[in-house]
Amino acid sequence: MTYIARTQRVHLGLLLAIIVLPPIITYNFSIGLIFYFQFLLFIFILVAIFIQFKFRIDTNRLSYQILFLTMPIYKKVVYPKQIVQMKFKRVGWATKGVIIQVNKGLNIRIFGFAPDKVLIDLMEFANENDISTYKTKEYLVLEKTE
Repeated sequence: MTYIARTQRVHLGLLLAIIVLPPIITYNFSIGLIFYFQFLLFIFILVAIFIQFKFRIDTNRLSYQILFLTMPIYKKVVYPKQIVQMKFKRVGWATKGVIIQVNKGLNIRIFGFAPDKVLIDLMEFANENDISTYKTKEYLVLEKTE
């Protein structure tokens, strides 16, 4: 099954509207270096607004992809033999997430994906493939409240 997450566009939009755009619109460029910094920050936030994440769980592999609009930027396919552990933890105040620790390369961080049953499917994937799982105390507290 495929799961999709997007960047927090509201927060990025507010950051863009409050910090970056007013000096650019009012032409308040007293120092040239600051203008270039603001312009780079504007471009960075604009690009970040259009980034989305795809995560796919198949019977024998996990696929993680970062996209800009529809163009893939980064893709990682992980097989059960490459996974060291899945660490279920709390992210933020009341959000649950998973960090998939792999032998080589960057770990995969899963949170904020829709539909919400991604964590249940990952637990089933770990059980089917005999992958070690660990739940933090904070995660267990969140599980009890549901």
